[in-house]
Amino acid sequence: MRLTATTPWLLALLLVGMGGCNQPRFGTPQDAYTSFHRLVKRGELRQAWGALSQPTQAALQQRAQAVSDASGGAVKAEPLGLFFANVPPPPDVTEVSLVREAGDEATVLVRSSGSTHEVRMVREPSGWKVDLSASLQP
Repeated sequence: MRLTATTPWLLALLLVGMGGCNQPRFGTPQDAYTSFHRLVKRGELRQAWGALSQPTQAALQQRAQAVSDASGGAVKAEPLGLFFANVPPPPDVTEVSLVREAGDEATVLVRSSGSTHEVRMVREPSGWKVDLSASLQP
C-alpha cells in the first residue's frame, strides 16, 4: 500500500475523532446525564461534580457545612467528598431517553439493570446539568 500526502491528515482526524468519543458532552439532557454517569463510574469525581447543577452544588455545600459545624470542625466542609463518599459504583445504564423538555428544564428516563427512574436536568450557560436539588431539601 502506498501512502499519500493526505494519509497523515486522515490518520490525525481519525485519532482526534476517536479521542472525542469518551469526552463529556453537555449539549443535550441525555448526553449530559450519560456523561455524568460515565464520570462517576470512572471515578473522575471532580469532573462529575461539575456536571451537577449550581443549585445542587449549593445544597450539597450547605449540607457539608452543617456536618462540619455539627462535628465542631472535626469533619471538613467538603461537599464533593460528602456526596461521593461510601457510594457504590452506579449500575450500568442501558438507556437514557428524553421524557420532556421545556425551556431550560428537562426530564430524562434512566434505565439500568432492574430499575427505572426519572432525573431532572437543567440547562445552564455551560450546558445541561444533573439537578438533584429538590431531592436534597430537608
